[in-house]
Amino acid sequence: MTTIEEILAVVRALPAEERSRLIPLLWDELADEERVILSPDWISEIQRRSEMVESGLMKTEEWQSVRKLARRAAGLSE
Repeated sequence: MTTIEEILAVVRALPAEERSRLIPLLWDELADEERVILSPDWISEIQRRSEMVESGLMKTEEWQSVRKLARRAAGLSE
């Protein structure tokens, strides 16, 4: 049987465009009752942050930079 780690290794080998196409395809595989339901507090926070990004009040960073900083802060290898 294929493990999640094996699948992830194959996904990581895909070009970025292919990986980005995979996300919504996987999401669509979930039935409505299998999807995580967010609390009203989380929905409000998401909306607040989205508005801040759209208005330019919140600075964004590239995922690779954030990941690198987080791994370093946690004492993990790059």
